[in-house]
Amino acid sequence: MKKSIILAIFSGFILTSCLKDKSLKLDYEGFTPVQLNDGWEISSPAKEHVDQALLEEAFQRVYSEDRFAMAISLLVIRNGKLIGEAYPKSPDDISRLHNLQSITKSFTSLLTGIALQQGLIGSINDPVYQYLPEDFDDDIRKREISLRNCLTMRAGLDFDNGEQTEELIRHEGNSVKYVLSLPMIYDTGELFQYNDGVPHLVGSVIAKQSGTSLEDFASENLLNRIGITDFRWEKAKDGLNFGAFSLYLTPRDLAKAGRLLAQNGIWEGEQIIESSWITQATDVQSGSDTPYGYYFWLYPAIEGYMMYGHGGQILYVCPSKSLVVVYTAYPYSNEIVWDDPVQLAEIIYRAAL
Repeated sequence: MKKSIILAIFSGFILTSCLKDKSLKLDYEGFTPVQLNDGWEISSPAKEHVDQALLEEAFQRVYSEDRFAMAISLLVIRNGKLIGEAYPKSPDDISRLHNLQSITKSFTSLLTGIALQQGLIGSINDPVYQYLPEDFDDDIRKREISLRNCLTMRAGLDFDNGEQTEELIRHEGNSVKYVLSLPMIYDTGELFQYNDGVPHLVGSVIAKQSGTSLEDFASENLLNRIGITDFRWEKAKDGLNFGAFSLYLTPRDLAKAGRLLAQNGIWEGEQIIESSWITQATDVQSGSDTPYGYYFWLYPAIEGYMMYGHGGQILYVCPSKSLVVVYTAYPYSNEIVWDDPVQLAEIIYRAAL
């Protein structure tokens, strides 16, 4: 679960100082994937037309004593096949569940698309009030907040991750009412403000409309269908799964979500998510310095988009090259030790010929 900002900063400084005295990484021994019975077909860079030298450069960076101090895994998938993976801290990380932090938001986006397919949600233009009227206060302006406003981080609520995320985690009562109790600081739809509050509203709508938990809805309609059975999703104290953070997956299972996206929502011949929703969710809908879709960050220079989580972890998808990159890292660190995983994606993008 998310820690306080003070703890994150403290741990960041402690970890940084420890790096000077002791190596936290294994010796680099290449990136050949391990053959497991988990649905992944193993291939090689040469067979999938990937530059071996450039790929080597990316993997060596995550093993460097001077770079990517918090790295846990790096995986590369080309043409639906696993061609490289490494675990610089421990080989056991291949099977450990890992808190994906805000990568969770992108899964909430995918589940929104599935809820639309099933008719559980009429339209993302619908106001949240239509689905959760009992959780609103008397501020009439809040009743105009649409699901689209939430998906594009333009709801207008005064939710600051530095303060309210911790409060959301600790709140003893109704977690949806807590988010909606915050004042409006902008007109809804007016300004992009990235936060953990509004994805919680979206996840709660899906849970209510499906008559089950967000976790169970995800399990039945997405995760199990692409071979993911071992996962965990943390909850608020009222039992609602957090729509913004704390979904736990293994690195290989996170990569399966990337493969699904690279295949336009198709898995083994079955359309799990409509391609039209993936196109919308990964197109420019909002953002500030970096373009933003529906809980996806967009990187036009490398023809792709990313799920991005605290700690600097990413799932990068480049559909035009049938390329997927997973980088996971220790999720409770401060930004000063994150490094720049987008650089890894850029190197691997160039390597995919």
